[in-house]
Amino acid sequence: MAHFSTLLGRPVCDAAGQTVGKLVDLIVPADTDYPAIQALVAQPRRGERVLLPWADVAELDESRVRLLAPRDQLEAYTPADHDLFLARQVLDRQIIDIRGRRVVRVNDLELAPADGSLRLMGVDVDPTSLLRRLGVERPVEALARALHLELPHQTIDWCAIDPVESGPSGVRLRVPAEDLAHMHPADIAEIINSLDQRHGDAVLAEVDAETAAEAIEEVDPELQVQLLEAMDDARAADILEEMDPDNAADLLGDMAPERANALLAAMEPDEAADVRELLAYPEDTAGGIMTNEYATVPPEMTAQEAIAYLRREAEALDEVYYVYVVDADEHLLGVFTLRDLIVAAPDAPVSSFAQPAAVCVQLNDTEDHVARVIAKYNLLAVPVVDNENRLHGIVTVDDAIDIILPVAWKKRLPRIFH
Repeated sequence: MAHFSTLLGRPVCDAAGQTVGKLVDLIVPADTDYPAIQALVAQPRRGERVLLPWADVAELDESRVRLLAPRDQLEAYTPADHDLFLARQVLDRQIIDIRGRRVVRVNDLELAPADGSLRLMGVDVDPTSLLRRLGVERPVEALARALHLELPHQTIDWCAIDPVESGPSGVRLRVPAEDLAHMHPADIAEIINSLDQRHGDAVLAEVDAETAAEAIEEVDPELQVQLLEAMDDARAADILEEMDPDNAADLLGDMAPERANALLAAMEPDEAADVRELLAYPEDTAGGIMTNEYATVPPEMTAQEAIAYLRREAEALDEVYYVYVVDADEHLLGVFTLRDLIVAAPDAPVSSFAQPAAVCVQLNDTEDHVARVIAKYNLLAVPVVDNENRLHGIVTVDDAIDIILPVAWKKRLPRIFH
């Protein structure tokens, strides 16, 4: 097994022993599991780099690369569209390790002779592989043996990882959609957070709108905006429709008005109307942080009818911990929990077991006040009403956590609503 880093810098000599240059890169096809080296790149002391077919290599030893023909008989290699330059596009770059659900840095590459060729077998992602590149690997290994320590060695098969970096040769992102589809959105979000915006776009392009929406809701707010702004209107609108209306409103509120309006126009009318309603309120108020997706029933509905109704409606709602009783004009009359509903007599009207909605917040209350109310009364959600006690939305406890805790801390908490 050879390591790519140990080949870099070796002199490349022709059949007559004349130095062509030093080896600075190797080229492989990007669409093969364990690709054979197709060409080498030599850098002369003066002049432009030379690309030579690997088939012209006669010998590769510990000190040099010897070619089959004299320098004047060598023919240049012409890269194909799918070719990958290992030093320029892979070494020290980021890769998506689908198996490990992470983004890792390529510290070295493992090469092995097979079928008469030198093939790329895997990537070395162990930080200790940097010792090899610094030329101190052997002394450190000797010291580790003397101290009876075992140095870790972490490699990943080339076929199990996907190069992320796209170079001028047009190498495409190779992220299997079927692999990403089985990953949790939080894992996809962690990968996206580790990438730049261009590569995050490529990852999201491989998953459906619902998964993309859940992943985007987990990434940093600034990156959320960058990702949506880079998409075409139709794709971005599909993702916004899958997001909670309050999260979609927050995201659009951070965009330029022209772009936000274009995306709203591309959304389905009902979903866009929900988001527009939330955008009308200042973002640091109860109206600005509430969601207008919640469950309501009329006071005359029976418990049995309410269960049947909620069974139909619950699929479209993320939170159904409280059910709110409202009249025809949306005035808030009471609230009950799912437990209240289950233990009630089937023919009992909901008004008979609903509790008065004693704890509410107003549309223009500050977000800090809302968070304090939720914490004080130990609520999973608090209703948001106007001056005439009409229900406009609810603020959930996870929205309160957003206010109280920094984003980095909040990500360590379990998502109780998902």
